[in-house]
This record gives sequence, C-alpha cells and structure tokens, in this order.
Amino acid sequence: MGFTQQSFEILIIGLIIMGLFLAIIPVGRGDSRLRGYRISLTFMALSFVCLGIYCLLKAKLPRELLFFPFFISSHIQVCLLGLAHLNLLNLNIVHRRQVFLNFCPMLICLLTYCIIQPFCPFVRLSSWDILFHSLTNPGVAVRVLWLLVYIGQILYYAVVFFREEKVYSRALGNYLSDVPSAKYRLALYSFIGAQLAGVDSVCICLTLDMFWGGFFNIVMLALYVFMCALFVQYPSIFHIVSGVIADIPEDATGQPSVSWPQLKMRIEDEKLFLTEGLTVEQLAATLSVSKHTLSRMVNTEEGVNFNTFIGGLRVSEAQKMMREHPEMALSEIAMGVGFSEQSNFSRQFKASTGFTPGEFRKKL
Repeated sequence: MGFTQQSFEILIIGLIIMGLFLAIIPVGRGDSRLRGYRISLTFMALSFVCLGIYCLLKAKLPRELLFFPFFISSHIQVCLLGLAHLNLLNLNIVHRRQVFLNFCPMLICLLTYCIIQPFCPFVRLSSWDILFHSLTNPGVAVRVLWLLVYIGQILYYAVVFFREEKVYSRALGNYLSDVPSAKYRLALYSFIGAQLAGVDSVCICLTLDMFWGGFFNIVMLALYVFMCALFVQYPSIFHIVSGVIADIPEDATGQPSVSWPQLKMRIEDEKLFLTEGLTVEQLAATLSVSKHTLSRMVNTEEGVNFNTFIGGLRVSEAQKMMREHPEMALSEIAMGVGFSEQSNFSRQFKASTGFTPGEFRKKL
C-alpha cells in the first residue's frame, strides 16, 4: 500500500512539473521555423498537466475496472500525444478539423454513457466476475465498448504515425545530403514511449492489484520523463527538417534552362557537394532551379535519392584524398568531404565501394 501511494504521489508531482516546464520553456520562441515544434510542445504540455490533475483527483475516486473518468483522461492523453507526434512529421496533418475528429470518439462515448446511465442501475466493477455478470447492463456495455474504442484509437495513431514516418524517412533522403543517425529519429523514439504509456494505461484500467498499480505508476513516469527529454532536444534539428515536414509547394520557376548533365557537371567541377549539412534546397538555390526540380532530376537521371547521390560524390572525393594524402586521418577526410559524422562516412563509403574506409586504405 505504501509503495503504491508513494509512487502515485511521485507520478502526480512529476507530471505537473514536467507539464509546466514544457509550457514555459522558451525554446524556439521568435523563430518562425519552429512554429510546428511549439504546437507539438503545447499538446505535450497539456497532456502532462491534464494527466497530473486527473491523478490528483483520482485519489478521491473509488477504484474499479473500466472506470469512465479514467477513459476521459486516457482518451485526452492519447489524442494530445498522437497529434503532438504527428505534427513533428507533417505540419499539415494537424489542423482544427483534424483535432476535432480525433476527439470525436471520446465525445461520442461520453455522450452515449451520459444518456444511458440514468436509466440503468450503476454497477461498481470491483472484480472481473462482476464485470462478466453485468455485461447485459447497457451502462457496463458502453464502458466495455469505450475500452475497445480507446484501444482502437491507440492502434489508429500507430498506423498513421508509422505511415507518416516512412514517408518522412524517404523524404529526408531526398532532402538532406548527410542524415545524422539517431537524432533525426527522436520523434519515433518519443512516439514509441507514448504508445507504451497508452498500453500501460490499459493495464492500469484492467487491474486492481496494489503492487502492479504502484509499478505502473513508476513505469508511466519514466516514459513521460523520456518523452519530455526527447522533445526538449528536438529544436536542435527541427529547423533543419522543416522543409521536409512542411510540404512546401513547387516553386513557380518553370522548366529549368539547363539539362541534368550540365547541372551535374557544375556540381562536380565546383565541388558543391562538399558543403557540410547540404540540403537539396540549398543546392537548388545555388544552381538556380527549384528544389523539386533538382530532386526529381536526381531521382530520374541518377536512379537514387539526393542523399545517396551526394554521398557517392563525397566518397569519390574521399578516395582521391586517400590516394593523394595517405597521412591524413580518416576523421579529417570525413569532415573534409562534408560528412558531419564518422559513422555516416563509413556507412556511405561501404555502400558505394563494398569496403570500409580502413579496408580501402589498406588496399592502397
């Protein structure tokens, strides 16, 4: 009993503190590129504060299975967290109509329960036996249905998020020349944490065991701390990928006045590919074509995405440097050809040549 109560109090304090922290954190203020991030941050802060307030009130409410105030709180959580993460991948997917539609299932279940309950005897579901013997009660049936709707909405966000994440990952390859490994997947890691919190909520709803109640409180707090930490780090890369998630329309520049062989020759002769963190947008501006035109040319003429195309040019330059400067460290060569991380250099090098940079140098 003591463990559960203490973990519950820690959960309440932790959630409210993190929610207030996210609400007042000045990260991104004044930067128009981070508008989408601030929207996601607001959704995340609201979800933390709402859950903290609900947990504070829950101490005065009776414990039972399929408790409908729990569904209200949990449904708000899954909607806010789902929208916060989708907005990190596609700025156009979250708008007022979409927010309303996402909250509709919860509102319909709540309205149905409020209409039915006055005409049915209230059943306190203190055990599974009582639940099974009360399924003919319309009020209990609605609560069971609400649980299924809640689980369905968790699955819906998983399907939509991973679909968008797949599109997002592919778009990164067409947008960035050098994709630093883990930090561009912060949204994915945070979303997985949110999904685990949703599963955790279902487990809490379906168990009245005191030990597991306390254990789940600690697990939930750990997951929310994990999500909070990832969201705080995200501004460092959000403005870089904003061109990917904002679905910017095609520039009104008409057909390019030069052919792909001419553009490619200029990229190679002027060594435009050596710029660290080069994006298709930056290179297109240098070449005086639209980013969509450049991306399409690379895809159709070279048969690869922008990331692979630029990586190939950098690897060729790195091979040349290895031959001409055998004394140079591999880390210096990686930076010299535009890679921001040694791991990306090694991965691209092996993909292009079949050898790691170290193996290739030994062959020389």
